[in-house]
Amino acid sequence: MAQNNRIFYACQAVAIGRYQIGDTPPGATPAETPTPVHGVQSVGINTSFNLEQAFELGQISIYENIEGLPDVEVTIEKGLDGYPLVYHLATSGAANNSLVNRTKQRCNVSLGIFADDQEAVSGVAPVRVFMSGMYVNSLSYTLPTDGFATESVTLVGNSKAWFTGAATNFGWGAGQSDDYKFGGDTPIGSGGMQRREDVMMQNSIIPAAVYGVVGTAVGNNYDNTINRPRAHIQNITISTDLGREEILELGHKEPYYRTATFPVEVTSEFEVIAISGDFVNAYTNGDNTPQYAIKLVLRDGTTFDLGTKNRLSSVNYTGGDAGGGNVSTTYSFSTYNDLTVTAPSIFNA
Repeated sequence: MAQNNRIFYACQAVAIGRYQIGDTPPGATPAETPTPVHGVQSVGINTSFNLEQAFELGQISIYENIEGLPDVEVTIEKGLDGYPLVYHLATSGAANNSLVNRTKQRCNVSLGIFADDQEAVSGVAPVRVFMSGMYVNSLSYTLPTDGFATESVTLVGNSKAWFTGAATNFGWGAGQSDDYKFGGDTPIGSGGMQRREDVMMQNSIIPAAVYGVVGTAVGNNYDNTINRPRAHIQNITISTDLGREEILELGHKEPYYRTATFPVEVTSEFEVIAISGDFVNAYTNGDNTPQYAIKLVLRDGTTFDLGTKNRLSSVNYTGGDAGGGNVSTTYSFSTYNDLTVTAPSIFNA
């Protein structure tokens, strides 16, 4: 490949495959050929080298500047399009779809860089960066009124290697390379890229603390008489941070395991155009906030189930200033260890 003048969206692609013990490049042997990730909007890689300083009595100069473990962090954002989610690709092989089971899984990630003068990437990338043994560290899903629904996943690990040339020199192992096939690519989910009209309120459960929502049953934010939602929700976000901690052992530099720090908080926010007050009372005597079920269903079948123990943590009434803006109310909810994400093309190989 001739030297690129730049790297932009059309000449890079991401692939994710399952990790096995020993999958440190070169010569890794993953369990299956990696899967190209579709609908990716952005990818970022951050590498930091942790240094520990040793000094000694008798001199001001440093005795040794010791290099510890490198930290590699990859953040991938993709649109919800019917293809497998990054979360599912990165945690394939889990016994079930619960959060605790998926946090145990690891993956390998590669970013391929192609020539900047072609219309679509195809085949093995002439330049690749391979990151092995990556763990999902945080998840965030955004369902907006402006634009399409997105997933943002951050993965953490300790290994990264750059490669050029033939696939045999690359970390996926013999016969298993990042063989990308793009071109003529389109979303495969019902409704295409999932937008505001693809949030199926008829099949969802919105917490009744949101003003306008009636009851706690499925479809409680949908008025079947006029075929419209009751509360005018502008934006929904779901997020969790697993707070990975390294478990080290004598005789080995790499962590034995990077454990999720349970209990893990799962938060959700509902921003609503206010048509009246927020109608959330705060009294000093007794409880103000019951527990609610939250379940969101998209047209392509993607489902977010946050269980039945979500509790209102804050409500923010803002806007409506003299500049002409609308008042909006943001209801924030919190639960723990309960986030089941199901997709129409769930990757369970």
